[in-house]
Formats: sequence, structure tokens, C-alpha cells
Amino acid sequence: MKINNLTKKFGEKIIFDNFSLDIPDGKITFIMGESGSGKTTLLRLISGLDKEFNGEIIKNTDKISCVFQEPRLFPALNASDNIEIVNKGGNLDITDVLKLVELENDATLFPAELSGGMKMRLSIARALYYNGDIFIMDEPFAALDEELKDRILPGIFESLKGKTVLIVSHSIEDAEKYADNIIKIK
Repeated sequence: MKINNLTKKFGEKIIFDNFSLDIPDGKITFIMGESGSGKTTLLRLISGLDKEFNGEIIKNTDKISCVFQEPRLFPALNASDNIEIVNKGGNLDITDVLKLVELENDATLFPAELSGGMKMRLSIARALYYNGDIFIMDEPFAALDEELKDRILPGIFESLKGKTVLIVSHSIEDAEKYADNIIKIK
């Protein structure tokens, strides 16, 4: 994926000014930087959620799985239905993705019955089930404790092998452990 001469403004505030970047395809890239540096904005531009910019974003697909900072679940749907609502794109089934995030016993629970960390894991499961060619994740592991991350992240990253993965994170430990590439935005 290539970003060429990206300029993004919010009113008079310039977020990116002729910003260019090469992101390796098929690799896990962590994007790091101070709060307000444009990390989430960059993900929104790449995903196509924000189309108001100058420059060029070149990617080989528009099939993108997203995990946002907040879970964005459907309150009237249980955990399984929140996953199934996306079009299945791969060879994982709902039971597989629920096991990956240790929610296999919670498939019938509704979002109001889940903790914040459980909701985030459900969002990750839904993105895995959709099976995009590009995975965009904005602070996906922030609500998870270290013990849980140690149990589930190896399986999650194994299932993402060969995908282009962009993860915004403040955790240098996660980046050092799982990233093929680390980009620091100032």
C-alpha cells in the first residue's frame, strides 16, 4: 500500500501535509505516535471512511476488516448475530472466531451483558470472520489485561498471517512482540 502526498485538514488545522508512506503488503504494521498525531485519521482515510483529502492512497483491495476504538456492536443482536451480520469472507466459522477471543461460552449474550473487554474481543472476532484482505485496528487490545492478551493474541496474529494489518497502538510491548514493521507518526 502506498500513500503519496497526503494532505488532510480539519478546518485550518493541518493533520498531514504532503505525507507519503509505503506500507508493506502482507505484513503486520503497528502505527505509533502521540495522541492527536493523526493515527486514527490515517486509518479512517485508508479505510475510506473519510474521503476528504488531497493526495493518493493506493491499495490493492477495498475488502477491509475494521476494529474501531469503541466496539460498535448492534445492541439488539447477541454475540453470534453481531458476528454473522457481516458477509463471511473466509474459512473461519463463528465458533472458531469466538474461541480465538475466548468468547465461545458467550455466543448468546447481548452487548449490554458484556464487559468492555468482551465487547472489544467480539469486535475483533467480527473483523476476523469478515476476513478482509486488509485489517485496520485502532487500539484493539487496550481494554484487555496482559494475561488475556498473552492467551489470545498469538492465535489472532496467526490467523492474520499473510494479510496487510495496520494497528494503531500505544503499546510498545505489543508492537515489539507482533509487528513486522513499526511506523512512528509525529
